[in-house]
Amino acid sequence: MARADLRIVVVGAGRVSRELAPVWQRAGHDILHVVSRTAQSAQPLGEALGCSWSTTLTDAAGALSDAEVVVIAVTDGLISEINAAITDMVSPSCLMVHVSGATPLNHLRTPSAVVWPIRSFNPKASSVPLANTPTVLEASDDQAMALARTLASAWDAEVSEVSGAQRAAAHMAAAVADNFANHMFAEAQDLLEQRGLPKTLLRNLVLGLTQGGLQGDSRERQTGPARRGDDATLERHRALLPDDVKSLYDAVTAHIIHRHSS
Repeated sequence: MARADLRIVVVGAGRVSRELAPVWQRAGHDILHVVSRTAQSAQPLGEALGCSWSTTLTDAAGALSDAEVVVIAVTDGLISEINAAITDMVSPSCLMVHVSGATPLNHLRTPSAVVWPIRSFNPKASSVPLANTPTVLEASDDQAMALARTLASAWDAEVSEVSGAQRAAAHMAAAVADNFANHMFAEAQDLLEQRGLPKTLLRNLVLGLTQGGLQGDSRERQTGPARRGDDATLERHRALLPDDVKSLYDAVTAHIIHRHSS
């Protein structure tokens, strides 16, 4: 049975912590302490959670020694550093957790786990609910995995338990889907703006596009002149594009043609 009373210390008070820590608290877990580099970030989150807060790991030592779970929610490059700094402050059984899709599990001392909700924490994505978010879990052992499942159950996650290699592949896929697609939308909006057209002109088209991603059948949904082999339309498009976008258009067009050539 999943526990609902874990004693948790949160290291980092950025967007991820500000969203996940209250969810864990509402699920019945005890957020003992928040530590972040600045009072401007640590204090508001600590006060919102009704727990102590600090700006140094040394000042968090008491809470760290009592923690059953430490969640390190900082930028990827600092995870190893934080882990090393607090290893002697926590109990041997304390579960070390990070929430990164990219950082290997071995950047944490064992027992350890990764709890990675595959969701943008950008403020402009705040309308996307956390509930039922697909969440990737990786853990050092079965007991660590059980605790990781408990943490993810706070938002009724759709859980995938994975290996390190699988998580790396999932993060790569997420970067392609989110960052690359967003870049394409941004370029399209620039092209509209350059011709005096509203940047929101594609709103319903984009909403329709996401349905393929939601259903997992984006490949079958592919349409457009490259998919149809409509060379005349492709050339008309190329004539309208600035050179730096033309090379991008050509590369993506060639890839679509290749994928659908059989």
